[in-house]
Amino acid sequence: MKNWSVWIDGKQVDVDGISEEIPLSGRLREIIDRDLPLDRIVEEIRLDGEIVCKDGEYVHDLDDKKGTSLELVTVPLEDILRESVRTLVSHLSQVARLFSEIGRSLRKGKIDEVFGGEGAYKDRGGAYVQGIESMVAAQVLVGQIRGACREEGARESLVLIEDESRFEELLGSMLVAQEAQDWILLADLIEYELVPVFEKGLSSAEQYYQSVFAGAA
Repeated sequence: MKNWSVWIDGKQVDVDGISEEIPLSGRLREIIDRDLPLDRIVEEIRLDGEIVCKDGEYVHDLDDKKGTSLELVTVPLEDILRESVRTLVSHLSQVARLFSEIGRSLRKGKIDEVFGGEGAYKDRGGAYVQGIESMVAAQVLVGQIRGACREEGARESLVLIEDESRFEELLGSMLVAQEAQDWILLADLIEYELVPVFEKGLSSAEQYYQSVFAGAA
């Protein structure tokens, strides 16, 4: 008789064939690979009623916990993908607006406002640091969306930046301008090259949402 049980969305699943000798995390992975439908994703995991994983983030090391009953709550992968694209659209709009503000501030000579010390973003390293962090967050979101698209198989993927090598060159040029303290050149690169990239990415994300999810929400 098995000394542990697994439930997915309130339905008990068979644990026969899964060795109790391997760590609980390993057993959980086998269950997910075997029994979780491809069109669903785990939202929450409970061990004897205690949350150990929420929204893909483990709040406890599963193998350090003692327990016998695992409960998995899942949501449709489609819902996660839809919400991720919504978040991306909102995020790209904010990134484009923030870098537009940075470009204008550089032209006005408000260097401290851009790089910290003054302004609305002084507690977060300055507007420029906040902009770079927001840009990275947007790229992470795109990676998550692409991963979800691969899970769904036939789903078309989202392309945020068409020429990634040119984008890397642009970031390098921005760094050179910053190190040389050539603020006008940096403003030019931001306003005439970087912001258009994100505005185009925003348009692509909006079109993607409409083509994939229009009328499905």
